[in-house]
Amino acid sequence: MVGVEMQRKHRVSMADIAKETGVSAATVSRALNNHPKVSAEVRAAVLQTADRLGYIRNLGAASLAASRSMTVGLLLRDMSSQFYGGVAAQVQMETDAAGYDLLITIGGDDAESQMNAIRNLLGHDVGGIIVASGRIAEEVMEYSARFVPTVALSSGLDMPSVGSVRIDPKCEADLARRVVVAGHRNVAVTASSNPLASTLHARTATFLTELIVAGAQTLIMSMPVEQGRYLREQVDRALEAKVTAIMAGSDAIAVSIMEYLQELGLSCPDDISVTGFDGVGALRSPLLGLTTVEQPMERLASAAVGMITQYLTSGGAEEPISGTVINQLVMGRFVPGRTLGSPKAV
Repeated sequence: MVGVEMQRKHRVSMADIAKETGVSAATVSRALNNHPKVSAEVRAAVLQTADRLGYIRNLGAASLAASRSMTVGLLLRDMSSQFYGGVAAQVQMETDAAGYDLLITIGGDDAESQMNAIRNLLGHDVGGIIVASGRIAEEVMEYSARFVPTVALSSGLDMPSVGSVRIDPKCEADLARRVVVAGHRNVAVTASSNPLASTLHARTATFLTELIVAGAQTLIMSMPVEQGRYLREQVDRALEAKVTAIMAGSDAIAVSIMEYLQELGLSCPDDISVTGFDGVGALRSPLLGLTTVEQPMERLASAAVGMITQYLTSGGAEEPISGTVINQLVMGRFVPGRTLGSPKAV
């Protein structure tokens, strides 16, 4: 058999563009980098020629030349989640508008996979990292912050070396107060048994504090990552304790609870009230009518990218993060829904 040598296409260089447009390679470089001393006419000619020839910019070389990376890394807990998928879309829009390239990776729920994901991002020379995960290990965040500015998005962690953007806990407290105002005095609150679930831990603590201060009796429904039969067992326990409302840490958990209640022949809120949290995607649909709190993903993403930009433009990783305002709270919005009502008269 006669071997056939593959023909590789010549990679277009700045020199090729310079030859075609009749300018120097230095002028081409300045035009591609939007240098202010290049006229609009020359820049347009260079860009048109670059497109026609099929020029592909070497982003790694461009970052080195600029002495700082123009790539932002985004670590997500789970892309299949409606919340994290929505966060990724919003962060992409914000980084596009800011002129950054975005590199996305998945961290999962264990420290080892999260550390591998961070190392992968650092290996691609990112200038900063946004971590959107409610179950991120502290040592992973600390490792990331040693090398680049790092921002925790919607996390319950409070670390001096890491920037933080999350929903204001006042929104969580307000939801608990609304449950009490509706007349509920025996309330169950879901909790996670996963030690890394910092977001749910913080939310559960806020719910419980507000309920207890208001004089309500509380029951903690602790569940692992994989809910399944554990969720059913916890709902059965709550019903045996005669709770009249269940406050779930997320909309997904709330819907799973409502589905099981329906299997038991119980209606919501006539027999028992259920509230969620997140207010995004299909679970926010008025057809479902879930009483919840909407997390404003657009403002959360904007704040996180803005914080990364602040770090990068003020010197990036060479400057101590502690010299910058690093904690930002964003207000959410209460969604009344139809799943919170007054308890049935006994």
